Amino acid sequence: MFDFKNVLSNFSGVQVQAHWAAIADSSLNLHNESLQHIELFNLSPSYPVKEYKSSDFEVCLPSSPMMVGDIWELDGEELVAFLHQFHSGATVSLIHGEEGAFACLRALSLNYAEITFRVHAEFVLESLAHQEWQQANSANDWADEARFIPGQFVGQLIINLKTGSIRSFSLRLPSRNSNVDINAFQCADMVYVPRMELIANDPNDRIKIAWDSEITEESSHRMLELKFYKFAEIDWMPIDEAVTRSKTKNLPIHAILLWGVLSDESC
Repeated sequence: MFDFKNVLSNFSGVQVQAHWAAIADSSLNLHNESLQHIELFNLSPSYPVKEYKSSDFEVCLPSSPMMVGDIWELDGEELVAFLHQFHSGATVSLIHGEEGAFACLRALSLNYAEITFRVHAEFVLESLAHQEWQQANSANDWADEARFIPGQFVGQLIINLKTGSIRSFSLRLPSRNSNVDINAFQCADMVYVPRMELIANDPNDRIKIAWDSEITEESSHRMLELKFYKFAEIDWMPIDEAVTRSKTKNLPIHAILLWGVLSDESC
């Protein structure tokens, strides 16, 4: 068990860089056609570089002692402070989907601790829609909004316990095709953003970490996924494997055809 109380008490702060690449691909090509007049497809970080204090990172820490593999819930409203570096319209209150933020103690040694976390959020963007369109659709509360909905944000925080400082920090959108959902003016599209990431590193800390206790990153991400989706417990498999098992066990097949990824908010 490790108690994170006051672990960052001597930490003065760190500069975090923001990277937000343009949309590289989409399902319906809306970013090049009918929605080209919306301030939606030419996005960049509000603050390319921003300074954060120890109190900003304390939102990621547990309030009670934890063991490697333990999960705890995070305050999404406090995590939004990081997402505002991308855009002031960041919110963890989703119109649809699974809300929340959770963290896991992935690894621990005498001098270091690594926390992984996952948060669901979206961005309400200002629009440049025509006044007549807005007036015609004034009955819809969301008519004058455009929403940029990442599938998920994956975070990593490594703390130098000896110095009480941040060794590294990242909060990123997983880079895979169709990782963002766009909703604007009764239109929707699934798009690919190659990079959307906040990142910081201590240039003076290059020691190779030998963990005393750890679980794999894959395991920690899986455990966090299960906190959002009960259906993630299902033993999904490719159709060819399902057919083989169906014949062997004489069981029916429950098939689901997806346009996107089931276990995040991008579809």
